[in-house]
Amino acid sequence: MHPASTALPREIHRFSHHSVFGDCWTTFNRTLNRDALGLPNEASLAERLDTLLDMEIRDLRVFWLSLARIAELAVKQAGDYADNCEFQAAGDLLVNPRRIDVYLRGWSSPVVKDRHRGLSQQFAAAIGRDNPVAWLSRKTLPHVREEALLPCMKQTLSASGFMNPAYLADLDRRMGRVADTIAFLMAWPVTDSAQLFRRMRDAGPEGQAFIRSKLCRFDAARFNAMGEDIKNIAMGGGCSAQFLSGSMVQCARNHPAGNTPGTGLRNRPLTDVGRASGQLRPAF
Repeated sequence: MHPASTALPREIHRFSHHSVFGDCWTTFNRTLNRDALGLPNEASLAERLDTLLDMEIRDLRVFWLSLARIAELAVKQAGDYADNCEFQAAGDLLVNPRRIDVYLRGWSSPVVKDRHRGLSQQFAAAIGRDNPVAWLSRKTLPHVREEALLPCMKQTLSASGFMNPAYLADLDRRMGRVADTIAFLMAWPVTDSAQLFRRMRDAGPEGQAFIRSKLCRFDAARFNAMGEDIKNIAMGGGCSAQFLSGSMVQCARNHPAGNTPGTGLRNRPLTDVGRASGQLRPAF
């Protein structure tokens, strides 16, 4: 069973089948809309990201808005996890790398770190009676292979040069809010959503307002607005400057067909996608 969460409270946007950049992108964004109405988790978000990177890029605006929509689902989900005291699930999206390879002296291949255990626990049998810190510093070299989804997508969006800096700052602020909510609830301490409910019930109006001010309580406004932009682009129109950089929006207005098609970016590390997409910038 997946950790508790709340679904995004909006109806699914309808995308036209008569898209100027092909049905696959409208179909993909309809899939994201269905995800938003359910309970997306890290595995489903990673699957959507893999699908996105496999797709042929027909319009850079749609590619980056679609990636940002996955990031929006992820930050909303992380906030829901934090608000429901699902701290491990929130941390997995926010900070905990998805894969760390541990290289040991004398071993020919690395060992994959157990994501939710410390190295001293995982290698307890090998450490024996040695000092764990000293043994690990002598014998192991951890290497992060896959960052947590949210910082990885945030870094990719930032490196692209296509996103509005104000939006990136807002995404970063909400990621920080998730961390602050986790810290507040763990320091109280509150261990689960039932205990949080009882604390709020007994707190009185002022106490309840204070507690709510410390929670994430994210909405789906940005996710839905990005969907509207993609729908407008699909119908041959433009998009707002709320999420994409002004130069990208202006370029699209002046050269509506100038977004150079490109192949998918699946074979590149996600953190390199922003730099790689520079090869696909529209020509002025």
